[in-house]
Amino acid sequence: MTKTKKAMGVQQVLLSPNQELKALLEYLCQQSGKLYNSGVYLARQTFFKTGKMLTGKFDLSFEPSISKSMVAKSLPSTPMQQTLMSVTEAFKSFKELRDLYLKGQLHFKPKPPGYLKGSKLFKVAYPNSGGLRPKLIGNQLRFSLGLTVKRWFGVSEFFLPMSSNVDFSLGERVYDSP
Repeated sequence: MTKTKKAMGVQQVLLSPNQELKALLEYLCQQSGKLYNSGVYLARQTFFKTGKMLTGKFDLSFEPSISKSMVAKSLPSTPMQQTLMSVTEAFKSFKELRDLYLKGQLHFKPKPPGYLKGSKLFKVAYPNSGGLRPKLIGNQLRFSLGLTVKRWFGVSEFFLPMSSNVDFSLGERVYDSP
């Protein structure tokens, strides 16, 4: 019996958001960038002061000085965790390169991950699992913003068009009108 493996891919979709949606997306990416830099700061300081690398999947997500900060609370919980896991992945890569360097198998000395520069926008990832996963409503993807954003701005969700050339099997489909 052969198992079929489900193919997964990434596709760029160009958006033309209205002013309100554009402001919301920029806000999320700015907050994600601030959180990324906060996570990098803590991970770098921990490494420089103790030699320990925060490479455990939830090391940063469960660190109260990061996860309970106003910046972390300003994002929905799942994207917040995804941003901090991106920091962890960067440090895992650094650790692997550093190990190779220390064994003499790498010709340059790797540097710890650095901070975002410039606009400091960072990705906001909603994985297709958990309570905040995107839901398909008609031909639109619905993204939840969580309770804090709803409390602060009175907005609980936003919608993006589903790409028309993708076979979408997000599991749960909702066909109500938004």
